[in-house]
Amino acid sequence: MDFVNDVIARKRDGHELTAEQMEAFVHGVVDGSVPDYQASALLMAMVLRGLSDAETVAMARAMVTSGKTLDLSVLRRPVLDKHSSGGVGDKVTLVLAPLVASCGAVFGKMSGRGLGHTGGTLDKLESVPGFRVRLPQGDFLRQLERIGVAVVSQSERIVPADRILYALRDVTATVECDGLIAASIMAKKVATGTHAVVLDLKVGRGAFLRDLGHARKVGRLCRVIGEEFGRATTCLYTAMDTPLGRAVGNRLEVEEAWEVLTGGGPDDVREVTLAVAAALLPLADLGLDADAARRRAEAALADGRAAEHFERWMYVQGGRWRPGEYHRLAGEEVKAPRAGFVGDVDARLVGRAAQLA
Repeated sequence: MDFVNDVIARKRDGHELTAEQMEAFVHGVVDGSVPDYQASALLMAMVLRGLSDAETVAMARAMVTSGKTLDLSVLRRPVLDKHSSGGVGDKVTLVLAPLVASCGAVFGKMSGRGLGHTGGTLDKLESVPGFRVRLPQGDFLRQLERIGVAVVSQSERIVPADRILYALRDVTATVECDGLIAASIMAKKVATGTHAVVLDLKVGRGAFLRDLGHARKVGRLCRVIGEEFGRATTCLYTAMDTPLGRAVGNRLEVEEAWEVLTGGGPDDVREVTLAVAAALLPLADLGLDADAARRRAEAALADGRAAEHFERWMYVQGGRWRPGEYHRLAGEEVKAPRAGFVGDVDARLVGRAAQLA
């Protein structure tokens, strides 16, 4: 108790915490020796005083060591990953995962569920009947070796500190801290063993990062953590003032992802996916630069390889995928009360409406 009080006071007064102090705090939160009220006080001090680069790295390291880690070196190939900071209509992972695998790389991701008004990849995948998001570690590794792609839910034993700390941050107005955001993102990437990651940091009304300056600060800290742990980390900054694509809602977004995989779909979804693929594939030791990576990804979309890989991925993870099935269900037409033109679509409001649907 006295130790934690001292750490809270030290941060409150603007001093930098040591790696040992950060580790003791994080591990104490996990084992219950640091009560919620003290953890909340220290989190607020971190928000008000900010975290240095060294503190941010120490926080990420303590979170990684708070639980189990995965060793993907047995695959003897780089395993690629992508993280989105959250948006409305963001179905990029659904297109990117099979696309990257169809280009000869390995894409392994432990994903999450929706937060607030933003959708979650796991929720979208579970809208496909039978799709299994929970896989034992051995099955996860075998699937990566067999077809080069797997997207699963995160084990509760991996980075347990993040789950506990985020729940506290969510109810104590301490979510918006650059260092805490970066540590949360990168600790999970390090612990899950992926070798390289591209961060798609969404910016705008429908995103948690509301302006580009804030997003760039978070991106820089993520790269600092990645360098410390030997993880190649690239950041892209994409707009999220309006929804991505035309579909918002779990199964609708899977259908729209399929449209992109089969050569159609909205231009913005296709472009963001290709931009991420062009940044990610050069990290796979395939001898590709960004231009060659984009050309390979475009070819995989055009010749059907990416779509075939999507169908194989669905099958291997238990999904009973039938393209277009959802569109055949009865819908409801909503007419505008007066004539006119749509001048703007607020992504945040659309996301909230989708939550209520």
